[in-house]
Amino acid sequence: MGSAVSRSVVVLLMAGLFTSPAAAQAPLPMGAPQQGKVASGSAAEYTVVAKTAGVLVAAIKGDSDLVLQVADSDGQTVPEGSSDKDLNGNEGTELVSTVITEPGTYKVRVRVNGGGTASFEISGSWMAFPPFAMASSDPDRRPSTAKAAQIGKAAEDSLNSQAGDSWDWWVMKANQAGTLVIVTRRVGEGDTDLVLEAFLDGDFSQPAQRSDQDMQGNNANESVTLNVNAGQAVHIKVSANFSNANTRYRLSSNLVP
Repeated sequence: MGSAVSRSVVVLLMAGLFTSPAAAQAPLPMGAPQQGKVASGSAAEYTVVAKTAGVLVAAIKGDSDLVLQVADSDGQTVPEGSSDKDLNGNEGTELVSTVITEPGTYKVRVRVNGGGTASFEISGSWMAFPPFAMASSDPDRRPSTAKAAQIGKAAEDSLNSQAGDSWDWWVMKANQAGTLVIVTRRVGEGDTDLVLEAFLDGDFSQPAQRSDQDMQGNNANESVTLNVNAGQAVHIKVSANFSNANTRYRLSSNLVP
């Protein structure tokens, strides 16, 4: 590890803003860019362990089309935590600035679009800001604590952003191979714009299928279709497209062998 990275880690420890990450994981370099490489189909991953709420900024500049993500310990991307914007018209230049609302271990991931291997520079910064803390008692906000849903049987839940409940995680298991169809519908009144995402094989960095189609002109009507194997677990994320979620919805599914 370069001297610049070593100095960054020392400064962070002295400042008391982070604890030391596991030795097997590379810490996000702070204040000074570090060289990195990533191959198609994998991710270059860096770790940040936050002791308080605050603002995390990460930036990359590379020689290929890159995607930059900030994820929590479960691997789900945090709100406003993904960038594929191609800053200044450069496909390899990305910037993420996101609010971290609770202490924990966070991952900064770099992925390459397309094939081949990409070289890049990466750096980050951290501003501790405890007033941004937002402890949530919502039990289904992580994939690891997703509610179980049975294929073929409808289930209902609600979203309430003001109460810290802006998305729900569900998990369902296919008892046979086939085509799985999953839909959402609003229950009762409201006009919340829902987004439906399906994730496979424990990879929460990007959905296997995503729907924000507003079917039949209804902002809550979404549908995804994917092929599944017998015994395969499918994680479902139902979220609001904007931060003003306050609605009840129904999640339905059906498996066609």
